[in-house]
Amino acid sequence: MSRSPDQVQADLLAHAPQGWVWPHLAPNAPDSTFETLFKPLAQGLAAVEATAEAMMEEIDPRTATLLLPDFERVLGPDPCGRDPSTMSLEQRRQLAHQRWTARGGASIPYFVALAAKRGVAITISENRVSYAGEMVCGDEIVEPPEQFIWTVHLALIGETLFEAGAGQAGDRLYDLILSDVECDIRRVKPAHTEVVFNYEEA
Repeated sequence: MSRSPDQVQADLLAHAPQGWVWPHLAPNAPDSTFETLFKPLAQGLAAVEATAEAMMEEIDPRTATLLLPDFERVLGPDPCGRDPSTMSLEQRRQLAHQRWTARGGASIPYFVALAAKRGVAITISENRVSYAGEMVCGDEIVEPPEQFIWTVHLALIGETLFEAGAGQAGDRLYDLILSDVECDIRRVKPAHTEVVFNYEEA
């Protein structure tokens, strides 16, 4: 735990020379020369200690502030083309952490965890080929190669509707605001599969 400048100065004065040979430099004397000399040194040491303590938070991208640009520099440009300068501090931390800790995987828990690192909650459903003897009335028929299509379910972020008098030619009549976690998942999905994103109202 870092110390305040006053605490550092008190510690320095406690270790200053003592005795009659230093009458005009006695640490406890009014306007002590030691106190005058040690004040700037104490302020500098307190600042160093505070910075060292703050660095404990800098080893993790999720809490980094001073070293966050260094994490981003080491990671290089975002493969999905996102610009950190347009993101909030928390969004930059989430993105850096997700990229820094990425190890790869192909399971449902892996993709759920990948999205969670970006602050997005998802669920995943898969298709299974229908077989006679296993189906019951009302089951949807799934034929090959539909088993290689899987669906990511996530909350609807927002939508825009065309309004007469406000819209312009070329505007879409209806548009969804897509989550940028789509790019993260598409980049690492198994190559033989296709992923579909289903936005659902909360």
